Amino acid sequence: MTRPRVVVTGLGVVCALGHNVADFWDRLIAGACGITPIDLFSTEGYRTKSAAQIKDLDWDAPFAPRLRRRLSRCDRLAVLAAREALASAGLNPLPIPAEHVAVVLGGGAGGMLSAEIHRERILKGKPRQADPNLLLSFGGANISDAVAADAGAAGPRTTVVTACSSSATSIGYAADLIRDGRCNVAIAGGSDAMSRLTFAGFNALRSVDPDRCRPFDLNRKGLSLGEGAAMLILEDYEHAIARSATILAEFGGYAITCDAYHMTAPEPSGDGAARCMAAALADAGLTPADIGYINAHGTATRFNDIVETTAIKQVFGDRANSIPVSSIKAAIGHCLGAAGCIETLALVLALQQGILPPTINYETPDPACDLDYIPNQARRCPFNHGLTNSFAFGGNNTSIIMSRFEPVTAPPAAQSEVTGHATEREGHE
Repeated sequence: MTRPRVVVTGLGVVCALGHNVADFWDRLIAGACGITPIDLFSTEGYRTKSAAQIKDLDWDAPFAPRLRRRLSRCDRLAVLAAREALASAGLNPLPIPAEHVAVVLGGGAGGMLSAEIHRERILKGKPRQADPNLLLSFGGANISDAVAADAGAAGPRTTVVTACSSSATSIGYAADLIRDGRCNVAIAGGSDAMSRLTFAGFNALRSVDPDRCRPFDLNRKGLSLGEGAAMLILEDYEHAIARSATILAEFGGYAITCDAYHMTAPEPSGDGAARCMAAALADAGLTPADIGYINAHGTATRFNDIVETTAIKQVFGDRANSIPVSSIKAAIGHCLGAAGCIETLALVLALQQGILPPTINYETPDPACDLDYIPNQARRCPFNHGLTNSFAFGGNNTSIIMSRFEPVTAPPAAQSEVTGHATEREGHE
């Protein structure tokens, strides 16, 4: 039985590099860096003073006064990215039944910053300034609730929290919902915002670079934190064709594995990461020879970059040294719960444009990291299939494959009505 095809019909992003897809992509391929000094809260006493903080964004105007009181920084990022994605897909407002639109998002700290502000005002003896609304978005699932409410989506709703692989996993799960006929359209992605707790935690682990992160560089000293949100509109291919949607890429496949090794460190041999990439290839029906680009997890921590490099070699063998690999975390920071979705969005744009984003801040090669990391300058290189990795604390690994969209010559069987029920699966063989 042939599985339904899942395609990408819309994109939206807000991060330190850009507040929309066009600006994000232009700055990414230009080699820009969004890592700057933090002014969101005090960094006194911390190892680093910088991160990829979102600046110069109008946080209030896009929202009605009622929502301004209720939505956290993280929620607002999610809603803004979802609005752009839906608009680009021609789905804002929704022209289809709301119950056929799923929302599957990955998250991390969520409304932690709002809760920290509430607590700070209480401790400073200013209880009247400690608005209880600051606590309404503390729950991790609030991003999915906020996006669903704003979009008017009434289908399946899920929030995935698997640390730094959360939003990558959400994209895979959303594709499964479409493949299983549980929805026609899914808003998939994630959102994560800066908070004192997150910043303090990574500084305590000494896993942050005092300056700017340098993935795969010999002198790398750690990651740079970031914040942001990205959304992909995933859609059943037949449904997209029926409503004459513009198709940007095709979801190839994905996989999830777990190292079950350590709370923060990856399994040293790279076995869990390698199994994940190999399983994603199998899910997509591809071989290592088909992959033309890898968007690496590439955190710039000493051990993780070596393990990912090792895992790529295990899966791709002799081809590993000829496959272009890059990490965009030196440009956008490590956006934690939103990292996977922003990097998947970058992969879709790379497929569309035939341009590979660079690994910036790369200066000195590391003998233990000896692949082609596209140093410092974007590269024009058309390809048909790309892979993106998200490897998280606890050994939570997710790999996603996106492919260049190739339309079929014959009309799709049993096209769905745009205003009808979820696509019937009968007739597929």
